[in-house]
Amino acid sequence: MQIFMIDRALRPSPRWEEAFPDAQVLRPPFPATLAEGAEACWIGTDLADWEMHVEQRTRVHRVIVHSRHPHDEEGIRAFDAGAHGYCHALANAAQLRTIAATVTGGGLWVGPDLMTRMIRTVRSAQPRDPETPPEGFENLTPRERQVALAVTTGAHNKEIARQLGMTERTVKMHLGAVFKKLNVDDRVQLVLHLTRLREAQPTV
Repeated sequence: MQIFMIDRALRPSPRWEEAFPDAQVLRPPFPATLAEGAEACWIGTDLADWEMHVEQRTRVHRVIVHSRHPHDEEGIRAFDAGAHGYCHALANAAQLRTIAATVTGGGLWVGPDLMTRMIRTVRSAQPRDPETPPEGFENLTPRERQVALAVTTGAHNKEIARQLGMTERTVKMHLGAVFKKLNVDDRVQLVLHLTRLREAQPTV
């Protein structure tokens, strides 16, 4: 995995070096383009123009924004600029690798609180049309339907597990099956797919 970091420091911190020993650090003034084959670009919010860099890099790369003081408003700004992930800059090496793998694999990395807020925003923006269930919903098992609809409320996996009387591992298993059957990559896409049905059928 080829990783680039846009940073003011000469070299990343030890945890970042452990996570991505072959990463290339780019410092001001930054080149207009990155080398071919770069799979992900990390950008820190300590840069004065970090949002501009995110907008530029997302045209050709998967971008992850990291912050030493993450909060929801900044995270929303990152995703508005086109980022595919937002996380704490002090995450450990294993988590940094997990984040990179998720984003380069086509997914989004969003903290649970921010994800809940984004989901509720998505729901409020969707039209209410009770007549047409989303494509593929009939292929879900009853339990998969329950889990999928619970996601549209903004509930975390732990909350869904408690509501439905199952383990978090089982919730994750059902979500994986739902994503595959409905051809979606993440919770936000699932909400976009299911919101109209949720308004029509609050229970299953």
